[in-house]
Amino acid sequence: MVISWRAGKSHDAVIRLGRGKQNNALRNRYRQSLCALACLVVLVGAWLQRVGESLAQQAPLSQTVVFGGTGHTWFSQYANPALVGALYQTPDWPLTGYYTPFPGSALPLIPADGIKLFESLKLNPMLGVAQMYTDNVFRTNDNRKSDTFTTFAPGIQAQLPFAGRHLIQMDYRTNIQYYANNPSNNVQDQTASGRVNLDFPGGLKIGVAGEHKLGHDPRGTALDTRNVDINKWEANGAFGHAEYVGAQSSIRMDLRTTNMTYLNNAQGPLQNRLINYAGLTLARDVFPKTALVANVGATQQIYENNKNLSSVIYQASGGVRWSASERTSGQVLAGVQHLQFSNAQVNQPPPLDRFSRTEDSFTNFFIMGNLAWKPTSLLTISLQGYQTVQQTAVLTSLFFVSTGGNLAISQGLTDSATATLNVGIERDKFTSGAGATSSANRTDLLKNVALGIKYRAVKWLGLSAQYIYEDRSSDQVLFEYHANTMMVSAQFVY
Repeated sequence: MVISWRAGKSHDAVIRLGRGKQNNALRNRYRQSLCALACLVVLVGAWLQRVGESLAQQAPLSQTVVFGGTGHTWFSQYANPALVGALYQTPDWPLTGYYTPFPGSALPLIPADGIKLFESLKLNPMLGVAQMYTDNVFRTNDNRKSDTFTTFAPGIQAQLPFAGRHLIQMDYRTNIQYYANNPSNNVQDQTASGRVNLDFPGGLKIGVAGEHKLGHDPRGTALDTRNVDINKWEANGAFGHAEYVGAQSSIRMDLRTTNMTYLNNAQGPLQNRLINYAGLTLARDVFPKTALVANVGATQQIYENNKNLSSVIYQASGGVRWSASERTSGQVLAGVQHLQFSNAQVNQPPPLDRFSRTEDSFTNFFIMGNLAWKPTSLLTISLQGYQTVQQTAVLTSLFFVSTGGNLAISQGLTDSATATLNVGIERDKFTSGAGATSSANRTDLLKNVALGIKYRAVKWLGLSAQYIYEDRSSDQVLFEYHANTMMVSAQFVY
């Protein structure tokens, strides 16, 4: 079976079920992961319901909001929403926020009234248009090129409540970008997802979801291979969670599986992989507004060809979550990540020979924390810090450790206008493959500032403007760059 979609000369995406013998093993593993995930969600739900019956029955506890370990982490730059827009050269849509650039992101429900069908079915169509300018479109240190580009973002979300508190959610969104002078950066990203959330009396909640995404690796990140054409990929994933929220305690299991397939620039043999994740989170109230949190999790990456990179990252952490008042809340987690490569070192043929390993495992202390403060009804201040280990298959790098922090400030100006400020800093320290000289001992320092304003003209129309400055210094001059990006956008959501 072959399903093809063509969106212009700059980007052809072909979804093939049956890619040939070279993909059979990875595809079979993905199918096995799907079956295992479905069974586990059902079994875990039943187990959590039994566990929950023994939990104390007192004042309600807020829902668990963190996944096991560090959660299903992709890259720490995405911790700062303003940097998401800068890295992806993606507008901050005034009504729905940033387009979700990486697989597995839960899309929030759109609160607008929408179009009502059959009494309970609600449809929310949307359309965004943005004009952007950047003075460094390829995010390079020399030979800088400026460009203007236009972004179109049509989409639609459907919500169907049923049987009381249960909900079916379907969502389709796009991120279509056309560059005036550098069409090699043109993209037609799209995401189609469906979710079923079951909310049972007594505190048990079960959710399952599926997602198909066409996306790209952004310029300037640890994934950027610096090809003329931007890297493009296809991701198919399934996700599930089961949670029991008791009076003083809660327990949650999260399961995910994602199959990543690269479509151009000969990145398939290097980066095609299956990603599996499982995490368990427990929380217990110790004071009326304070809870202790414990997490364990594992992220497995099975590479189709690049066997020296197949690995598992084990995560364990503990911490505290609090809501001291309506104006102050936060959470701090600290623990250990252990990266263990799955296979013995082997000599691979070119170009995979660039990924021979210098070590078989790596252990890293990590910390994640956030603090939200609302001193007035119009002012919100958020502070986030983190240190995590991430794996990458780019430029012979095996993995890198990211340490950083982000500050976000939102100030209401009027009933319709809000000003935003985001400031972030991050240090990335890379560990490279054996014999690699271009990225050996590489350390980067990323800094960013974003200043914007959002205005809601009427109930269904929003306008916004934003300026973003990025700077990356490095002990490898090749990776240094700085860029200025400006954006104006309008979005309709009915």
